[in-house]
Parts: sequence; C-alpha cells; structure tokens
Amino acid sequence: MQTLFGMTSNYTIVIDRELKNGNNGQTKHWGASHKERAAWLKKVKDSYVIEPNGSECMTLDFLDCYQPPKYQGLLITRHLGKNQRFLDPDSVLRGNAKQAIDSLIEIGVAPDDSIKHLKFVIGLQCDKNRELGPYTSVEVFS
Repeated sequence: MQTLFGMTSNYTIVIDRELKNGNNGQTKHWGASHKERAAWLKKVKDSYVIEPNGSECMTLDFLDCYQPPKYQGLLITRHLGKNQRFLDPDSVLRGNAKQAIDSLIEIGVAPDDSIKHLKFVIGLQCDKNRELGPYTSVEVFS
C-alpha cells in the first residue's frame, strides 16, 4: 500500500487509453469534449482494478460493492508506449485528463469532482514496460 499526503492508496484502475496533452474541446464548443468523454467512459467501464492485496477484478464489479471514502485523491499516471516521449511535467493533466476524471466520477469513484470529494489530482509519467503502453493508471487514495 502506498501513502501520499497522509492518505493510503485503496486501489488502482488500469485503463487501456492514452492520456494526451492536446486540448480537445475545452471551449464553448462541447461536441469534441463530449465525444472524448464518451470514449474514456467506454474504456473505463472495460478497465480492471488492482486491489492493495494484488488481486484483480473488473472495474464495475468492484465499484458496485465499494463505498468511496469521504475524502479522496487521484494519482493519474500516463504510461508511455514504444517511441513516445515524456511530456513537460506541467502538461501531464492537460488535454483529455478532464474527460478521464469525469468518466471515473460517472462510474462512482467519487460522488463528484469538487474539492469536497477530491482533495488532489496529481499527474505522473512512467516509461517502464513500454511494450504494454500506452495506457493510463489511476491510483485512488483516501
């Protein structure tokens, strides 16, 4: 179990979708943003959870019986694929991260994405296991 800011990692969601830094529709034209969110939601529903004990299960099966804690944080990691480069550190949560977080909220990771329920969201990058990437993992803390 990992700790961060005095919080303990509850579980990790592994999503077969790339976290990109391009700004896709964060303007008054919501169509592209809506399409991106729908794509994330589909992949999140097909993702799996790694519990602290190392066991794996499908995300929705796990969240059906999991009660989210009152205060949470998210550690979102962009896992690089072959020939991908690191983004600037301040760009990791740009682009489609908002839609990724919104889809996690929709399946029940937290009641909403306000400060009342999410105390922090941190973005990291990892270049280990490039042969498995690109993909995204989200570690949920309480």
